[in-house]
Amino acid sequence: MSIPTLFTYTVPKDFADKTIEAFLLEQGYTKSLLSALKRVHFFEEKIEHYGIEKNGQWAFTVDLLAEGDCLSVYLPPEEENSAPPYNFPLDIVYEDRDILLLNKPAGLPCHPSPGHFEKTLAGAVVFYQMQNSSASSFVCHFIHRLDLDTSGLILLAKNRLAASVLNKDMKEGRIQRSYLAFCQGNPEFSLGSVPGFRRVHENEKEEFDYAFAISAPIARVEEEKMLRTVNFQKGQEALSYFNVLNYFPEKNYSLLHLQLATGRTHQIRVHLSYLSCPLLGDSLYGNGEESVFSQNIGLSRHALHSYSISFTHPIRKEKMFFQRELPPDLSMLQK
Repeated sequence: MSIPTLFTYTVPKDFADKTIEAFLLEQGYTKSLLSALKRVHFFEEKIEHYGIEKNGQWAFTVDLLAEGDCLSVYLPPEEENSAPPYNFPLDIVYEDRDILLLNKPAGLPCHPSPGHFEKTLAGAVVFYQMQNSSASSFVCHFIHRLDLDTSGLILLAKNRLAASVLNKDMKEGRIQRSYLAFCQGNPEFSLGSVPGFRRVHENEKEEFDYAFAISAPIARVEEEKMLRTVNFQKGQEALSYFNVLNYFPEKNYSLLHLQLATGRTHQIRVHLSYLSCPLLGDSLYGNGEESVFSQNIGLSRHALHSYSISFTHPIRKEKMFFQRELPPDLSMLQK
């Protein structure tokens, strides 16, 4: 069994006379994680340890704290791999004990699914972790997902505490991601004629500094497993912002910079198709015209790239920002 991961805290004045449980919940621990800590008991270099220790002594979640107390928390490892190990090189943008930020290539699925069970990004991370640590297994906690043919930045948590904090941040909109995309035509031409497509209000620009917004609910297409569509009666709220960075009139396509205020499945692809400006190379939401063009220029996937991400480190609480430029197969479209 792998050794649990140690987290240490010095109790601030604000938590004097409060319980260990109250303090750990504030740090991002969930009730299930606190329950798991009760079962931790191991020896390291002949020293006995428990899941929670206060000032070096075994402690319980109901115990009260004093200012300056030292809390040691031993987070138990997860014992089952999240995917079959896959020997595939990772493009690592950033890594530490708690998080892993990767630049994903197009054509690699994030996790096992029917038809894509063995050769996955999750499997490549499992292989990497097992090769570069003492871990006998590893679980990938994807904080967000990218479609099979989408390239770019993707964030993973390497333990359950980091995953708990980041998943909450994602749900509450504190993780910001932007994308670069090439689409057919120019979405600006649809302004004023498509419900839900508008210019961004001035009071929105403090948070989303973009020129255009698409507010169009997205729903699953009945009897279809993957296909989504705009549906103002049955759909879930979906809001996308974007700028047109460049329009190439001789080829009739545009380069867009987009940011999502919601995270619906296929949101960018559905919204651009709704504007009659589908992604180049998008066989699922395209109209056929862009697919023929994509084949002519040698583009073998939809033209979407996860360009930037900003978030707060789940443990150190530092602000972090990263970006990765277009890969060669998309960069050529600017020429």
